[in-house]
Amino acid sequence: MVVLIAAATLHMLLSGRQLAVMQRERELAFRAAEAALRDGEADLLAAAASPDAQDRLALWPEPGRCGSGRQAGICRPAAGGPPVWQPWLRVDADLGAIGVPLGRFTGATLQASPADAAATPQPPRYVAEILDEAPAGYGVPDPAVATAPAPRFRVTAIGFGRTHGIRAVLQSVIQP
Repeated sequence: MVVLIAAATLHMLLSGRQLAVMQRERELAFRAAEAALRDGEADLLAAAASPDAQDRLALWPEPGRCGSGRQAGICRPAAGGPPVWQPWLRVDADLGAIGVPLGRFTGATLQASPADAAATPQPPRYVAEILDEAPAGYGVPDPAVATAPAPRFRVTAIGFGRTHGIRAVLQSVIQP
């Protein structure tokens, strides 16, 4: 009887420890995704407000593709196709192939982890999808178009825990 009680107690303690670790992993992933989401929004807002917006927002990729170079992380979804961030949800996905890492264009960094916590090995990433096409002439320095509304972007960010299997994905929609 004593052995059964000891085994049950040990099982309960180990299960509680495992749940606490998983919650901490999820919290790390969520905070990293939140930082990447804020970074993606700041990147788009700064690019739209900059006189050099031509560099970042003028040339859009083809539908169903993502940009590269200065347009990295900006994607145009294909009509009726899946979102570009959907592979992030698969276990076997090449996570570095989609989006841009935190701070690539803004220089942002993650908050330092507490001394007793291990940092995440992979930086969080974000991608911005153009939700609707811009008005004719958007990106061209034309005073008549200057009052036209900018397109809406869906910013999607992913953060990781200390293990690659723990992920958090967050989204927001902005219109710079």
